[in-house]
Amino acid sequence: MNKTKKNTILFLLGKLVSLFGTRIYGFAMGLYILKITGSALNFSISILLSTIPALIFGPIGGVIADRVDRKKMVLLADFFSGVIMFIAFGLSQIFGLELWIIYMSTVLLSILNALFATAFDAALPNLVDESSLSKVNSYNQAMNSLTGVLAPIIGGIVYALVPPTMFIIFNGVSFVLSTFSEYFIDFYWKVEKSVEKIAIKEVDFFANIKEGFAYIKTKSLIFSVISIAVFINFLFTAINVAIPHIVVVQFNMSDEIYGIIESALAIGSLFVSITFANKLGVLKPLKMGLFVIGLGIINILFSVPLIATGLLDINNFVAVYYSILFFLMGCILVLINIPMAVYIQKTTDDEYRGRVMGLNGTLCMAISPLGYLLHGFLLDLIPTYIIMIYAGVGIFLIAIYMIKKMNKIIENDESIVGVKDTLKVAEAES
Repeated sequence: MNKTKKNTILFLLGKLVSLFGTRIYGFAMGLYILKITGSALNFSISILLSTIPALIFGPIGGVIADRVDRKKMVLLADFFSGVIMFIAFGLSQIFGLELWIIYMSTVLLSILNALFATAFDAALPNLVDESSLSKVNSYNQAMNSLTGVLAPIIGGIVYALVPPTMFIIFNGVSFVLSTFSEYFIDFYWKVEKSVEKIAIKEVDFFANIKEGFAYIKTKSLIFSVISIAVFINFLFTAINVAIPHIVVVQFNMSDEIYGIIESALAIGSLFVSITFANKLGVLKPLKMGLFVIGLGIINILFSVPLIATGLLDINNFVAVYYSILFFLMGCILVLINIPMAVYIQKTTDDEYRGRVMGLNGTLCMAISPLGYLLHGFLLDLIPTYIIMIYAGVGIFLIAIYMIKKMNKIIENDESIVGVKDTLKVAEAES
């Protein structure tokens, strides 16, 4: 078995086990919070607590990933995530599963996940050969989607049968098992271990983060897309907060139905990731912009059952309708995310990749806390359909600007190495 195949299998296996446990846990805890409080604001707070630590520790994790052994960083982050879950389980046995335990574990898991994800993303181009990078990213997305399909369905069913605390212990075990799998990945195949293992004593984090910003600014296309993505992510938080509230609280659907609806997003992602695994590595601004427009339209369509209430009389209309929209959204998100991820991985120097990945995630999430709080607050005050329509229109307008901006950069910026040639080849093949 060659290095690429071995590392790919171990990489996907480790993430599969960890993600499966985490998503069942996240799904169950979200339902638990909604059930005991019935408040979109409390649900938004739980999302917020998973976002802010990632926002803070993303850039820090990027600096660390460029300064220490990335393999050790991945293993320790995953292992201590399991430890946090075992501690949370112990506290729940003493005090009961109170909100402060859920919130505390959410914060700590978010910190460790930021370190884990940044290190793994920075190391990925060193785990496989360049020709396989797009395929591995697609398989990684497919694996994410597979767990997204199974976790809500199983989570919705098991939630009614198993105490919520069991989700916590299950998640802890999954982290330990994924740590074991990741131990056998060869992180040093394409880079010397001595290069990875650099002393971190007295590292000036602020200076290193600033250096990462300066590097990103030299990459005009990446800088432009990240900037636009900040605004899209702000508007997209409306979906993350509104849909669970619409389905569970406003329409009073069962946990099982909600799980099926949410899994449609992952099914769409899985379908595209597997079907187009070898064809998603080309960065094409026009198509990406059109896909973002599609997201805006879908956002608006979510408001239809809330306006045309007569449709609610049709048996299972809302469940089927929302499942279709989630499926389409899953397809579109993959068609946007993978080309951008592959481009960033291929064009970023290894010594900066950790910081670029960390800052990329941080900048994209930077506006999300405000979005979660604002939309959670508004959902308790004004009709939900108004929020969905404004968010959809906003995404649509940003997409129009995005198409013009990215095409202008590609035409005028000679520093974008390989993009023009890649586009020409892609157009010729199509």
